[in-house]
This record gives sequence, C-alpha cells and structure tokens, in this order.
Amino acid sequence: MSFVRGFVRRPQRVWLRRLNFQIHLWIGLILTLYLIVIGVTGSILVFREELEGLAGLHPRGVLTNGPYADPVEVIANLRAAFPEARMTSLSAPTKLNPVYTAVLQGRGRGEGSGGNVSFDPITGKLLGRLPRRLPRNWAWLGTVRNLHVTLLSGVTGRQVNGVLAGFLLLVNLTGMVVWWPGLKGWTRALVVDFARTWRRVNFDLHRAVGFWTLGIVSFWGISGVYFGWSGQARAFVDRYSPLVTALPPVVRVDLRPASAPAADLHVMLAQATSLDPGATLRQISFPAGRRAPLEIAMQRPGTQGAEFADTLYFDPYDGRYLDIWRYGVNQSLGDWIIWLQIPLHFGTFWGLGVKILWAACSLSIPLLCVTGVLMYWNRFLRKLRPIQSKRKHENVHSHPVQLTDISRT
Repeated sequence: MSFVRGFVRRPQRVWLRRLNFQIHLWIGLILTLYLIVIGVTGSILVFREELEGLAGLHPRGVLTNGPYADPVEVIANLRAAFPEARMTSLSAPTKLNPVYTAVLQGRGRGEGSGGNVSFDPITGKLLGRLPRRLPRNWAWLGTVRNLHVTLLSGVTGRQVNGVLAGFLLLVNLTGMVVWWPGLKGWTRALVVDFARTWRRVNFDLHRAVGFWTLGIVSFWGISGVYFGWSGQARAFVDRYSPLVTALPPVVRVDLRPASAPAADLHVMLAQATSLDPGATLRQISFPAGRRAPLEIAMQRPGTQGAEFADTLYFDPYDGRYLDIWRYGVNQSLGDWIIWLQIPLHFGTFWGLGVKILWAACSLSIPLLCVTGVLMYWNRFLRKLRPIQSKRKHENVHSHPVQLTDISRT
C-alpha cells in the first residue's frame, strides 16, 4: 500500500518510476532516427491517394450520380479492345476513382500486357490506359512508401519494422509511467506554458504531446507489429478470442474442363444485389485459377473502402452462389482487434479532417524525439562539459613536470 501511495503522491522517489525512466530514455535515444523517419513518412502517406491523383495514377473527375454503364458491357468493350488480355478485376466508380477501372494481368507492352485501363462511367467506352508507375518527378512517393513499410528491405524489412514497432509501444508505455507527476501537479502536465524559458517549454511539449497522442501512437505500435508479423499476430489473437469474420472463408469450386463455358455474369450480379440489399457494386474479381470462385464485392451503404465491403462468392461455371464474407461485421473481440488494424492505422476512411488529425499525430513522433534529445542534452550532456573542463584544468596543474617535458619536446 505504501508503494501505491508513494507512486500516486511522489512518483519521483519510487524505484519503478526510475526504472521506467531509464528504459524510456535509452530506447528512445537509440530509436530516434528510426522514429523520426517513421513519423515523417507516415504523415505523408496519410495523403497518399491524393498525391497519387496529382501524379496522374488516378483519373481526375467528379463522381456522377449515374446511372452507370452496365459492367458487363464495360467488360465486353475491354475484350473487344484487348482480345488477348486477361482481366483480373473490374472496379466500379468511386469518389477517388470516378471511372470504371480494369486490371490486366501480364508484362510487356503488347495488347495482353498488364496495367490498368479506364472506362467512361456512363457510356462504358474505353478511355485509355493508366500509367503503371509514378512519373519520374513523383518517384519519391514510392520511396517514401517503401521506406515506411519495409525500410527499403522487402519482407525482412517489414519484419524488422514489426520488431521496432514493438519497441515504440514500449517507449509509450514507459513514458506514461514517467509522465505521472503526482496528484498535486498532474493538471500542469497536460498543457504547455509558452511564457517560460525555452528549456521549460521543450519539457512541457514533450510531456503534454506525449500524453495527448499516447492512444493513437500506442495503437500504431501494435498495428506495426501486426503488419510485420501478421500470421503470428492472428494466431495469438485467435488463441484467446476466435476469429470469425476477420479472415475470408476458404471457397473452392469443382474442377471443370478448361473449355467449360462461363456462367452469365448478369445473373450473378443480380443475385449479389438481391442477397446484399442496399449495397452497391464495388469490384468484380475474376477467378485466379480453375478452382477459384468469382468474387463480387459490394460496398455497404454510407461507407468506403474494402474494410466495409461484403464479398460474395459464386461458381464461375454455373453461377451458383457459394458463400459471403461480411468483412467488418465483427462477431468477436478477436475480429475487432484484427479488423481495426487497417482503418485505425491509416486513418483514410473518415474524410479529410481525420486525415489531417492523423498526419499531425504522426508528426508528433519526430517532435517527441527532438524534444526528448534536447531534454537529454539539457539535463546530462550540457552539464558534462564544465565538469570535463574542470577536470582537465585540475589535471594540467597537478602535473607541472609533464607540462615542462612537453614544452621542451
């Protein structure tokens, strides 16, 4: 009881607080460069879709109210224009991408090569190919993404990123223990007094910003671990709370001859609309193999993004409905934990205001790093200089013979 009372009233005297301070200090100092890079790149990537639009990767325009062209007609127009192409998916118009967009599989520059092709949302006519890559003057955006996601090191970098994200979470948790100033002064730890000296303002910034961004930055640490080690994270969560809707169902169709005719897509689209009333077409994904189903993704009303879509599975040969995956309609705590990783990490599903807030919170990470380093300098390194100078001065006067010898040589 005395330990709890001491921590609540005078935490600076409690050994646990001192231990947390050392962990917080040294991990923060060691990871300073990494955290600055992650914070800055993350704040940029919040606006990745808008930046890609400015770079020309997404066709510009305003989403119309329809009626939209029949997606089957759009597919027919694509096959007429690119008879050798294999289409993997067709996406319906959205606010970000106000046209039909088809993804073609393959490499090279011929008709059957890969890439994205756009179609007029009203007439369904071919508009042209979209660029596969960012223009040279926008190549930095791709580097920023790779740096943030994989540290420019592929799968290994993603896993290392997951480990370092765990340390970010540890820095946050220890920082919360260090933040607590006691009952008498906790309200002052929530604000910054800009009337004080710059050293005090720097201290207040570190303390107040750390408190107000604790929740989202801690979550970013958790989601960073998840993205780096997603399989292990899912298995861990599933052990304590079974995953019901967080993962897609495994759907296979009966093997048919390669020459077997395809089912009527009109019928499958009508079924999808009937089975998922109120939802609108988001994407048609064509089978990736002979035993893979055809997938029709339907966007739930008032939402955007794949995290709020229902995916219906159909047999591509006879058009039979097989299953549905209502992603985001969570049925267990484990579903919620896994599902939240993407929307809360990126913050791109609730409008411009949330994006700006997320970008600001991301920039708080390098701010905390800079103010933390300055605090370390003010408290420790700055005090070492006069001490070292004093010791040097004392050593000089305590060895006159050596000085004489040096001067003679």
